[in-house]
Amino acid sequence: MSLFNKRLLYRLGLYSVAGIIAYSLYARAHVLPETDAQYCERKGMVKIHNRFYKYDVYEHNEMKPIVDMLTRDCSGDSYCEITHMYQYVLSIPYKESTDDRNPSDVINQNGGDCDEKSFLLATLLLQKHYECLLITTKEHGFIAVHLPDDTKVKKPASYVTFNGKKYFFAETTLEHGSIGEYNNINPQEIEGVYDMVGKKEIERGKIDVTINN
Repeated sequence: MSLFNKRLLYRLGLYSVAGIIAYSLYARAHVLPETDAQYCERKGMVKIHNRFYKYDVYEHNEMKPIVDMLTRDCSGDSYCEITHMYQYVLSIPYKESTDDRNPSDVINQNGGDCDEKSFLLATLLLQKHYECLLITTKEHGFIAVHLPDDTKVKKPASYVTFNGKKYFFAETTLEHGSIGEYNNINPQEIEGVYDMVGKKEIERGKIDVTINN
């Protein structure tokens, strides 16, 4: 190969490398930022009022035997079923964590914080297709559940109303509690409301809060 051809090939190689580097820099500078939806999908999270939560609520196969056991003596009574699931979650100790424990972890490790125990309760409720909301404040999260028949709910009771339905407080961090029991959250503290069935955030102005204690 002549000296001229060697120099030509050398220059072409340099130009190719320079072109690749230039394109990479251009692409990096012009890459579209990741959207919240993309981030949530990649991380398995949901965004509720500008905060991200590790979301692991769906119909877990391993939860069905637990739900069947908890509700077997209820003969289809919705208040009985919901109360038994709620009391089961209350029996699990409240434990702070730097990890994002999923519902199975909360059971296996016998502990969870407010978000984790709330997601566990939601998972159990969804096994029986009971509608529920996750309500969040700056530092707390709890479940509100709709009862098809709420005549047995102990009075006084606290609840939120959405689309004409009552969703009763189901605070999971209490040592002892009942459906509808007030958890000392001021309605003005509520920042986010998330529909666990529809899997979407609800505008704060679309719910009414009724406090009775």
